[in-house]
Amino acid sequence: MVDATHSGHSPNATVNKPPAATGGVPLHVRLVIVISIALLMVNATLLIINTAATMDSHAQYARSYEIKRSLSSFQSVLTAAESGQRGYLLTGQTGYLEPYYVAMRSWRTEIDKLRNLTSENPARQQDIGELEQLTAAAISRLKATISRSPQPGPNGTADVAGTEQATTTMDRVRGIVDRMVAEEDARIEALRREVLRDLLVAGGLALLTTVVTVAVLIGLNKLLRKYVRDREKAENAILQANQALNEQVEQRTAELTELSQHLIRVSEEEKAKLARELHDTLGSNLTAINMDLNWIQRRLPESTREIKERLQRVLQMLTETVELKHEVIEGLRPSHLDNLGLAFAMRSHCREFTRRTGLPCEVDVQEDFDDLDPARSIAFYRIAQESLTNIAKHAQATRVRIILAREDGGVRLRIIDDGVGVAEESLSKPKSHGVVGMRERMRQMGGKFQIRRPEEGTGTIVEAFIPASNPAAISA
Repeated sequence: MVDATHSGHSPNATVNKPPAATGGVPLHVRLVIVISIALLMVNATLLIINTAATMDSHAQYARSYEIKRSLSSFQSVLTAAESGQRGYLLTGQTGYLEPYYVAMRSWRTEIDKLRNLTSENPARQQDIGELEQLTAAAISRLKATISRSPQPGPNGTADVAGTEQATTTMDRVRGIVDRMVAEEDARIEALRREVLRDLLVAGGLALLTTVVTVAVLIGLNKLLRKYVRDREKAENAILQANQALNEQVEQRTAELTELSQHLIRVSEEEKAKLARELHDTLGSNLTAINMDLNWIQRRLPESTREIKERLQRVLQMLTETVELKHEVIEGLRPSHLDNLGLAFAMRSHCREFTRRTGLPCEVDVQEDFDDLDPARSIAFYRIAQESLTNIAKHAQATRVRIILAREDGGVRLRIIDDGVGVAEESLSKPKSHGVVGMRERMRQMGGKFQIRRPEEGTGTIVEAFIPASNPAAISA
């Protein structure tokens, strides 16, 4: 037996507090994550800006090239008109007038196309207006020279002066077109240099932010790995502390269980000792007193009636005291259990229970159980005794039945009542000492104990089972 006051751990022993696990991601790790996200957003923003600038430059490129193509087409139309007019005047062949007439019909279409392409450029709109006026004048002169040359050809007459004027006007038109083409070429070159510069700047910034982001992400990876390692260490420390605490709790529980069982054995031994002392000492004294009082009563003269009456009351009180002594001794250690066995003690206690409470109590025991170990006998008896006490106090039952029988592997005791039943929370109350005591008695015997409701109806079933062979069974 290990006494609780001499155990290896005192009741106030404490466990070293483990390092607290971090409740969340550390601040510096969160800052690095925010910086990484910000750098990625900057990189994405630069990519979007660069893409938008590239798309805008591409649109401007396309417009400039479209203007150049329109200017070239316009110039081709004018050249065709001029060549057709001149070929007709020189040869007199009407076939040369076909491109001339085509040019007459399409030159304004080309002017409108150029006007639409340069609608956002006021300076270009001015040039287009001037180009339209000059072209209209040149076309008019070409048309006039044809109408004033009734007999064109090598031997015919042609309006040479009108043709020269038309050529001069066409030269001015070609000059404006060449200037506009040169300006578009210059604009395209400027756009190319600007785009190249923007690409270099954006590429450099993107490369820089990418390098910085990669470096930050590498640092973040190291911080996260360190954070995970620290957290694992903290969790391992907590786990070890919990294991140590669980071991300490198990040890304390074992010590308390051993102490509880020791107290139960000591209590039974003290009760048995006190019952013997009361029976041997107080019983013999009360018997001697009773004999002396009866001797005195027989020798008193008849004239001492009042003394005889008082002496009779004393004898009655002495008889009640003897009965009270018997009840006390039976409560401490039932003599029927030691002398006549468990079955007789159960029936006797049940009859006494019915006498005191008026509640019918039926005992179903098919044998005497004389071979049952005394420790097991007293355990079953105490459980029945405590159960009947609880039934009388709380159950509001109309009948009680006690069943004690052998089963495969051991002996089972059932106390069944038809009362109001017991609530689960009542069984777990800290002050349910009776239930705790019954459970500890079964644990001491290596048995099982439970309190449950019947499958049908109301009431309570208190059930205790002790295996037939168990080294944990200890004699009282």
